[in-house]
Amino acid sequence: MTTKKILILGGSSYVGKHLFSTLKPENSIATYCRTPIANGIHFDSLSMKLSDILKSPETISHAVILLGDTNPETCAENPDKSNTLNVESIKSIIKELIHLNIKPVFASSEFVFDGTKGNYIETDTPNPILLYGRQKLEIENYLKEHCDNYLITRFAKIFGSDPGDKTLFTNWLESISQNQTIKCANDQIFSPIHIKDIVESIIKLIENDCNGIYHISSSNPYSRLDLLNMLLEEIKKSHQTNVNIIPCSIHDFNLKEKRPLNVSMNPDKLIKAIGIPLHNITGICENIAKSYNNKSYEVQAQ
Repeated sequence: MTTKKILILGGSSYVGKHLFSTLKPENSIATYCRTPIANGIHFDSLSMKLSDILKSPETISHAVILLGDTNPETCAENPDKSNTLNVESIKSIIKELIHLNIKPVFASSEFVFDGTKGNYIETDTPNPILLYGRQKLEIENYLKEHCDNYLITRFAKIFGSDPGDKTLFTNWLESISQNQTIKCANDQIFSPIHIKDIVESIIKLIENDCNGIYHISSSNPYSRLDLLNMLLEEIKKSHQTNVNIIPCSIHDFNLKEKRPLNVSMNPDKLIKAIGIPLHNITGICENIAKSYNNKSYEVQAQ
């Protein structure tokens, strides 16, 4: 690791907690707002400045910006509130980071794309149709215009494998275990990425002092129904299940905004830059299914 520390803004977020746990307090400083975390520092981006909490900014090399409202639904429900948090407060943070000579590492999203073609690469032109995506793109453009030394990481849909983490596969496991009916979209396509790959990619990009935009995603596109069937296929090798699957369109769900259909991304630039093997989705399903009986869903590297 770098001899300087990494600032994790949004250390109580899903990614933030895993990143802080990996880096440890000796290598990083993590902030939280409403949800306290062990060894964390309280920071409210709406009412505080970084100078209020950073007494030795010269000891920090990078700041990973993870805070904000990452739920497209709540962003759309209250545009003014989400814009204040996701755009205005982040711009203020970036201004301070530039002044303090700390490199911004901004967590962007697959939702900067409109979903019309899929397999997006970093040089494809963003065209968000969700408010959340437009907010992310506004910060991307702000960084390009105001900062010479920055890193933008566009996250695909992130999932984990710990019981109760409320992510993609573990959510389905709860329904499968109770033989519930699962209504699943067959037309929403993305490149899901395991939380361990997200954390390792961020750390490696920082260690290599990479600049610009990088897509952090798996290498293959999947529909939600593809992934659910993949999980069920592995579970059925050793368990009987009577879960009922109802294929549908993502547009059949009562959502505030129409979702982009194919936001799959290409991670080749990332893989070339940091040289790490990404988790194999099939292998993850296999490991989850194998440990389904004892509820030990921890993923093993593939």
